[in-house]
Amino acid sequence: MNFSKRLDEAMKQAGATQGGLAKSVGMAQSSVNKLLNGAKGSRKLVEIAKSLGVRPEWLSSGNGPMREDGAQIAMHIPLVNQDFYRVDVLDVQASAGNGTLVSTDFIEKIRAIEYTTEQARALFGNRPSDSVKVITVRGDSMEGTINPGDEIFVDTAVTHFDGDGVYVFVFGKTLHVKRLQMQRNRLSVLSDNPVYKEWFVEDGDEDQFHIMAKVILRQSIDYKRFG
Repeated sequence: MNFSKRLDEAMKQAGATQGGLAKSVGMAQSSVNKLLNGAKGSRKLVEIAKSLGVRPEWLSSGNGPMREDGAQIAMHIPLVNQDFYRVDVLDVQASAGNGTLVSTDFIEKIRAIEYTTEQARALFGNRPSDSVKVITVRGDSMEGTINPGDEIFVDTAVTHFDGDGVYVFVFGKTLHVKRLQMQRNRLSVLSDNPVYKEWFVEDGDEDQFHIMAKVILRQSIDYKRFG
């Protein structure tokens, strides 16, 4: 059993979701998803083990028992004010251009935006708050649809191609926001700015291509100065 499988087993026994674990240890849900898909470890190992009520040594290498004698299965999830729908703004920029270098699996939260449940339902439907995040776009390849500096709201629960749309994805070591479209049996990567050429995710690219989220809506940074 490798690290990812041990983590999956510990989460199942604790009744932990990806979003719940991410919130508990201060990670992005997409980072937890990566840990569950072939990762060999995490810099947040001790915090994850504590949150899931397992021994760090077992989670890291499989050595020894899963839990200390008498330890209880416990998931330490922060309480959420049910009167508000809270969306985290993350310190990450997705490139609508040639790609932003991905340097770490830990993404820091800058701030949070709170909505009433009625506002949230109108904006995000029935999506849970822990799957909706805000990130900033840099680059102009999606200009006209998403402009440089705009903030986009993304659904991090979507980690696979879920029909034509705009997605945040990693290709190799770079993070992108682009339009994905299935053309026959190939996935086309499209830019709404015609200056940028179409390219394709080819067979054999599976190890390099990972969808992190699907874009729900954007918030423009258009300012108008008076006086």
